[in-house]
Amino acid sequence: MSTLNLNVSDPAMLVDRATPAEVMAAIIDLEQWGEQELNAVNRMIAVWSTRAIAHPNDREGISELQRLIHYALGRAKAATTLPVEFRYRWAEAGDMLEARRLNLAHADPDAQIARRNVPEILRYLLQAGNGEQPQSGLVEHLGVTTGRVTQLISTLEANGLITKRRHGRDNLLKLTETGMRHAERLTEPHETEPARGASFLRSAS
Repeated sequence: MSTLNLNVSDPAMLVDRATPAEVMAAIIDLEQWGEQELNAVNRMIAVWSTRAIAHPNDREGISELQRLIHYALGRAKAATTLPVEFRYRWAEAGDMLEARRLNLAHADPDAQIARRNVPEILRYLLQAGNGEQPQSGLVEHLGVTTGRVTQLISTLEANGLITKRRHGRDNLLKLTETGMRHAERLTEPHETEPARGASFLRSAS
């Protein structure tokens, strides 16, 4: 298999074509960092890190990127020629990925369902067809304060139930796959217990 060419004029062309493993293999062959190689890898690390942090359950993708960044910073032959500016950028990306990894490691979406207002939020997003919904709409829907909604949304995002995207002065919310499963369970009709009562009456008669 041929090694990925990092010496490209438009780094964007590699973002959706390359993988972290291919980039690491290409870095192994570098004797020193050139401007185009730096720009290409910097673009991929920035975009891939943003995507990995935004996708709630992508632990494997986060770990793969962490390995790439760790290698590029210290183990590659070209590491000694890595400019300080890029070293700081990539180290910062690595720190953000590690924070997200730790959040995911301690996430417990099941434990959130029993919290007050959480079922209503999940059903609200599901009934909206799970298109992105403004966070401000939840304040009126739930009849609670903006601070309460902000707190709940932060917790639900950290536990992998929703995603949040900034849009102007508001946030746009959407259920993750895990959030969808929980929301669908919450909307399923629950079994009532007349049969149990009927059985008791029959046994008593």
